[in-house]
Amino acid sequence: MNRHSLLARTLVAATLALPLAVMAQNVAIVNGKAVPKARVDTLLKQVARPGQPMPPGAEQQARDQVVLREIFAQEAERRGLGASADYRAKMELARQSILIGELFEDYRRKNPIGDDVAKSEYDKFKSQAAGTEYRARH
Repeated sequence: MNRHSLLARTLVAATLALPLAVMAQNVAIVNGKAVPKARVDTLLKQVARPGQPMPPGAEQQARDQVVLREIFAQEAERRGLGASADYRAKMELARQSILIGELFEDYRRKNPIGDDVAKSEYDKFKSQAAGTEYRARH
């Protein structure tokens, strides 16, 4: 086999494999725009409950949700809704809320609370709450 033939075959193989590599990183292409798998992963992290298994079909639902969001977002952009002052104000509030949430999550990760601390706080609160204790039943 000569060098040109080998080079041509390698280029063809690489060209055919490229869409597979791109799709491994993306869940879909919507109107020519790739929808990254990272969005699905982020959405799944948001709905995951600690210590609970992921419900069956959750990943497919997350994929569908992410693709639908991309379709609607593209339509909103096409209509020029992203340029309105109202949209920009809402985005700033959302950005701040997310950033504050990240701050609190970072603090919680760096300063874990043990059972002993939680128990002492509970006992302190319980001692301050004087009065009758009720046990309600239905």
